[in-house]
Amino acid sequence: MKALVHEKERAIELRKKGYSYNEILKEVKVAKSSLSLWLKDSPLTADEKISLKKRKLGNITRGRIRAGATHRKNRLIRERGYYDEAKALFNKHGNKPLFHIGITLYWAEGAKRNNQFLFINSDPEMILCMVEWLESFLGYSRMELRYRLYIHKPYAHENLENFWMKLLQVTDEQFTKTIYKPTSLGIKKRPNYKGCLRIEVRKSRDLLCKMKFWQSMQVEYSRKQ
Repeated sequence: MKALVHEKERAIELRKKGYSYNEILKEVKVAKSSLSLWLKDSPLTADEKISLKKRKLGNITRGRIRAGATHRKNRLIRERGYYDEAKALFNKHGNKPLFHIGITLYWAEGAKRNNQFLFINSDPEMILCMVEWLESFLGYSRMELRYRLYIHKPYAHENLENFWMKLLQVTDEQFTKTIYKPTSLGIKKRPNYKGCLRIEVRKSRDLLCKMKFWQSMQVEYSRKQ
């Protein structure tokens, strides 16, 4: 009985110091229902409530700092892995012109602010080159890539999706909904214009990270030539 009284007094003391229920339970080994009953009979003063609030806020801040540090550590570990993979691939294909061309093309025309690999251009040869680069060096099949056409309204009737499907030898299943861009022109001024095609590699944050490493490696490689 004395031990139980001591535990109750200890719990009340910790509560007055601003400890939360969970923190008290780490120090006082009783059931949470018993703790609630004990503390119910010992309401906090205004100052003790302020102390409890400050302690909770401090715990939240420390928790966020720890979580942030853990997140940063894990991110650095992942990025180190991506760097090692990128370096190995660069060393393996560094003597192949197409490998360097693909890196340079993405550097010039690829998306930089997204979390996935996106490349868009109106030049059919450039689009073909990027698809071949993805196939040759990264093992992607053009049938698993996603494509989206961006075209102005005056071109809508030409069904230019068919042009790109034939060029890439893919089906309409790989195409997402075409985006029609507004224009003040009511006629077609560029007869050979086929719109801009976007290539998308889904779930490719790791690939985008490697691409940034390849761009830096490309600079160093070029300086040594």
